[in-house]
Amino acid sequence: MVQRILVLDGSPAGDHACGTAACVTNTDGVLQVLAFRQEAGKQAAERLSLLAAQVLQQAGWSRAQGSAPDLVAVVVGPGSFTGLRASCAAAAGYAVGVGCPVVGVTRAEALAPELDAALAAQPDPMAGWLVVTAARRGRVFVEDGQGARAVTIADWSAPQGRWLVAGESRADLAFPSAILCPITHPDVEQVVATALRRMRGDLPPRGALPVYVDPPEAKLPANGLRAAPV
Repeated sequence: MVQRILVLDGSPAGDHACGTAACVTNTDGVLQVLAFRQEAGKQAAERLSLLAAQVLQQAGWSRAQGSAPDLVAVVVGPGSFTGLRASCAAAAGYAVGVGCPVVGVTRAEALAPELDAALAAQPDPMAGWLVVTAARRGRVFVEDGQGARAVTIADWSAPQGRWLVAGESRADLAFPSAILCPITHPDVEQVVATALRRMRGDLPPRGALPVYVDPPEAKLPANGLRAAPV
């Protein structure tokens, strides 16, 4: 049986901001990327619906032809506030439109199997792994197997022990003892594999809701909101 999965990801932030869409098939556990589009830049995530349309056309998937995706997988963070809103909204909307499930995946969840294997390959015991990714200026997101938090680089206090540190911002934090891992961001196969584990019940449920670690930068107007229309 062939399962069709649409992947959307607008989570990368800062200089690494980009939007990604892909069509991936799952045939008895064998994943194959049929179509892939990625666009760099801070505005790219807002074009995810267009990227999704392009990969769906390239893969030849459509509801009219009876070949719509069976599942939508979306990276829910942590990451770009705008990118997460855009990608999660697009994923949820598309899933409703074609009548298929939508599953959220965090970056660390998708990278966990590879990071666990990297830890196991170390000759000496380590405290664990961390995924460090870009946030607002002077800040980064730090994610482990338990969740994510945002930290100010200048105020960072490293946890005790020796750590395996991954993510595009891994070099921004100082550790007394760490191994910098070249793994930066999950690829679409890792996102799909994690979404399928979630669908099987191997991971707790997670919908297409952004993992907002930092509060939004938007502020209420100084004079308050406008009156509601009459």
